[in-house]
Amino acid sequence: MKVAILFLGIVVFSEAAFTWKDCVPSTTAHPYVTFTSMSLSPSPVLVPGNVTVGIQATVHHHFGSDVNIRVHMDKLILGQWTRFPCAYSFGSCSFDNPCELFSAFGNSGNCPVQLAAHGIPCTCPFNPTTIDLPPSVFVVPHIDAGWIPIYLGRFRVRVEMSHGHAIVGCFEAQFDTQDHSYGHGFLFASLNFE
Repeated sequence: MKVAILFLGIVVFSEAAFTWKDCVPSTTAHPYVTFTSMSLSPSPVLVPGNVTVGIQATVHHHFGSDVNIRVHMDKLILGQWTRFPCAYSFGSCSFDNPCELFSAFGNSGNCPVQLAAHGIPCTCPFNPTTIDLPPSVFVVPHIDAGWIPIYLGRFRVRVEMSHGHAIVGCFEAQFDTQDHSYGHGFLFASLNFE
């Protein structure tokens, strides 16, 4: 027991790789979106800091407010995947009309420059197109010290887009986050008991 407690209290030096997959069911005859490539670096993502994201996907079908999006986010805590609740549209959230969420970009006129520079739309409706976001730098903001233990660690995310009862777009990803000031992790930051 003392060894286990000591192990949990030490700085963790291993870094888990970012993994992802497209998870549209094979039974979906006409997917709306499919993903062919995703990249994320550094791994783990440093908070605060810069993260480089690349995505290649295809939008096969026109869509807008006729779809809903479900985000399932879990955090690895003491070797168990634990549901990360929805707060301020972050975490395990459901969006019955994702166009309302995206309307914030249209209302402010500020589509992220990384998307706009590559002709990637960020407001509804979305039309058939090829999405090619080459590795692009985004800023991960500073998090208040009281929230750091919540937002750092190993995460598993599944995003499903549905039309009626059919999943028409889906991807899953696993990644780690760690406090930039610690350099190689902290208590529970990258522990993986699997």
